[in-house]
Amino acid sequence: CRCWRGSWPRAPAPMGLLAVVRKVVTAPMRLIERVRGHGSAGAGVAEPGRWLLVGLGNPGSRFEGTRHNAGFDVLDILARTEGISWTDAARHRAKVGVGKIAGVPVLLAKPQAYMNLSGESVRSLCRWYKIPPKFNLLVVYDDLDTAVGAIKLKGKGGHGGHNGIRNIIDEVCGDKVFARVKFGIGRPKPGVEVYDHVLTKFGDDEATELESKGTWAKACDAVRGVLVDGLDKAMSAVNTEHKAPKPQKAPKPQKEPKQPKEPKQSKEPKESKEPKESPAAAANKGDAPAVTVDTNVRDGAEKVEVDSTPL
Repeated sequence: CRCWRGSWPRAPAPMGLLAVVRKVVTAPMRLIERVRGHGSAGAGVAEPGRWLLVGLGNPGSRFEGTRHNAGFDVLDILARTEGISWTDAARHRAKVGVGKIAGVPVLLAKPQAYMNLSGESVRSLCRWYKIPPKFNLLVVYDDLDTAVGAIKLKGKGGHGGHNGIRNIIDEVCGDKVFARVKFGIGRPKPGVEVYDHVLTKFGDDEATELESKGTWAKACDAVRGVLVDGLDKAMSAVNTEHKAPKPQKAPKPQKEPKQPKEPKQSKEPKESKEPKESPAAAANKGDAPAVTVDTNVRDGAEKVEVDSTPL
């Protein structure tokens, strides 16, 4: 069949093969939880303009304080400062908190499935609370490609290797359009695997840097900025603040002013050359006697007379 070679147009698949396998494998568990699940706080109540704020991480004490749980930690700080309490929502496999931030209704969520299944909780919450993910979903997560102590906002794009974002794209946002707050954790040191890097806690120097720069508070402020000012304006403010300054170019050396050219001097007339003397004239100079050659030819014989009288 020629269509396998890409010569015939095909409709884009709604989700990846891995997402289909996960959906089939986890279908029985989701059905059981739907039957057994209890209503969560404000379950099923759609409120206009409500935002779903999701922090990504892994559940359990083993992962507390690790780099990969930065999303959980940011939402914990945000909930504490805004006076929002957490409630277990078994139906959605998440911890949720309902409240308002700067007058904007919000639903905070920390998926309690492991990181690579976070999208299932997000999908369930969006459907239950009638929240459009393209416009009112914001996800906070750790990012390897962002330096420690830096915060970045993003409105669309791929997963960048992050399994939680990958699953949200597969399950909820196939067009990859939703707001994100990237909390920088930096790349691992040489010889350290990425797995070990993300599942360990920040080092003492890194923790001190995060505190001195106020990174946790700035991440919360970035969330508030999106709610109050909108994504575009918040991106301009946050990303500009954490943008690395460009190295300044060395100033070009100033050129010295050109000196005025001196007027050309008139060429002196060439001395006329004296005519060359013949060898005979040169020989006659000085005290040498002049030599005169007189040749007379008589009767076929040649006679040469030499006059050596001095001049």
